[in-house]
Amino acid sequence: MIAAITYPLAERAAGAAKAVATAAASMGFSPNQVAAAADVAAFAVLDRRASAGRAIADVRKNLRRMLRAQGGAA
Repeated sequence: MIAAITYPLAERAAGAAKAVATAAASMGFSPNQVAAAADVAAFAVLDRRASAGRAIADVRKNLRRMLRAQGGAA
């Protein structure tokens, strides 16, 4: 549960979400999947489970893994 969200934390979460959305869109994912990936990254930062950089790296790694599983060349 997110007890208190500070403005800098919200800013970092928004930045992580934007970076992940850009990466997912450039990998060719559908808009729904792009939004879901952005939500995952933002929630990880807001829940303080990961820093913004770590959240971006983890989600991008999982997106590449999904592409490889589908036969893509990521």
